[in-house]
Amino acid sequence: MNLPDLPGAPPDDLRRSPAAATIAALAADSGLLLAHFEHRSHLPTPEAWVPEGRADLGDAVSGWQQGRLIEPKFRSFQLDRRIGSFHPGHRGKWTTHELCHSLVGFAWAPGASTLWHATAARLSELLPVVLYYFLDEAGLRRCPRHEGGGPLYNRYCAACEAAAVQGPQADRQAEVWLHRGRRFLDRELARVAETRRLGTVRPHHHATLDLSSDGLAYAAAHLPRLRSGRFAAYIDRFFVEGGGWHSTLDSLIARIDDLMAALAGEREAPALVGGRVTWMAQDLAWRVMMVMEEADGEVLDALERDVLAPLERAAHGGDGADLSAAIEGYRGVFDGWMVPPPGALFGVGYDLPGGLGRDEAQVTAGLRSALPGTAALLGDRLDDLAADFTWEDPPARAPIGLRFAAWLAEALGEGAVTDQARFEAAVVHAPAGEPAEHTLRGDQPASDRLRRATGAALLRVTHGVSTDPDVLTAEGAGPLDGPMWLLVQRLPDGEVAVYQLSDEAGPAVHALGDRAGPLAEVSPEERAELVRLGALVPEAWHL
Repeated sequence: MNLPDLPGAPPDDLRRSPAAATIAALAADSGLLLAHFEHRSHLPTPEAWVPEGRADLGDAVSGWQQGRLIEPKFRSFQLDRRIGSFHPGHRGKWTTHELCHSLVGFAWAPGASTLWHATAARLSELLPVVLYYFLDEAGLRRCPRHEGGGPLYNRYCAACEAAAVQGPQADRQAEVWLHRGRRFLDRELARVAETRRLGTVRPHHHATLDLSSDGLAYAAAHLPRLRSGRFAAYIDRFFVEGGGWHSTLDSLIARIDDLMAALAGEREAPALVGGRVTWMAQDLAWRVMMVMEEADGEVLDALERDVLAPLERAAHGGDGADLSAAIEGYRGVFDGWMVPPPGALFGVGYDLPGGLGRDEAQVTAGLRSALPGTAALLGDRLDDLAADFTWEDPPARAPIGLRFAAWLAEALGEGAVTDQARFEAAVVHAPAGEPAEHTLRGDQPASDRLRRATGAALLRVTHGVSTDPDVLTAEGAGPLDGPMWLLVQRLPDGEVAVYQLSDEAGPAVHALGDRAGPLAEVSPEERAELVRLGALVPEAWHL
């Protein structure tokens, strides 16, 4: 399958299903791209745009927590951005979900009521949800346990994610998924029509889905921003009809209908009016306007003249030279006034002219939060290594610690630092195990064939490792007398257990990979103990 040009999108996500491939092709025709969430500097929301008394909507600024960059659901997502977000912690379905959002666009009108904004947000969410829960299931490969079962909703299955990257398969139920998706869409549109006619919210519930609730939450989180004079000027200067912005709800509904028809193979949908430079210019312009909202005096004139003016040219048919002019203009403003540094403002999560586009400091902070022991061993070298990693870090659905540990092994070779990085990453990012494995642990096995517990990581280290940075920097990172095999597993209570395997068990379990086998090389006593602990599980239990 020929993959379209979509910077920031993992290629495997674009070929997981026929619907995903269709969205990818439409997105490429419109010059869309994705921004890496962990590489993007998340500017604080101006105080005037923070809704009062709505702590339930999440903090305005995210932060790192043990290698996880928190993303407030309603406060960080903006429907007016044509550049979607790639988040390493999301499922493969999210890539085309984000691209579908960009293709659908958003509705905004001056003086619109709160219910109008909530309904507009509800409509913008509709087709991406139809894609995620229905259309993307047609032809999608799943693991043997979930094959044919449909979307997992709030459950996550690593085996299903691994199966999906193999590409679509023939599916006799494809028409069924299309029918279900159309039915959900039609029922939702009918409820939207009732909402508009009656002037009161008319919800439509399906399993855990309630788009009316999501629309209300989005409106509550963004209403001060959407009603600001700054936002009105943003729309007036940087958007045109057909370029993602809709001035009426009817126009937005017509766009949904066009894209749904394209997904059903009935007709082509028109590309967005604009291109990659347009979307970048809009994104940068809004970040500049966020700075302007809390500035005054001469700096406003300088930002307008030297930064916004070239960005406006770029948004309406300009090119990379206009983006470069805006960047240089901002550097000049930064030299004369107290504004965010260029590295933060232009740390947007995708490549920009002049070697900008990635927030190296934010990535470094993420590595410190995920791998404090590794950071202690690297010392002053961490900043330079983290900067190199940031620019060589492709979009991959893996946590930052695991990605950096793999990159570091390539950059530095084997040694104390890379052993520690692999160990720490395995501990901090250890996934939750399968509930069935935890619950059935004490039952009698029906097979002598064993495998690693789901999510358990096996490591071979030749240097001392520790979860305590002070121990490492003092004495714990020296070479061992021989290789040591460690099995890392998250327990039901959330704690992480680390088991040291014997010199016989380590290679034998490693040779199994993700399969099950008899492990004849391992002593019966060690096998029984590892089964008792839940680190190894039988292929089957007695019923």
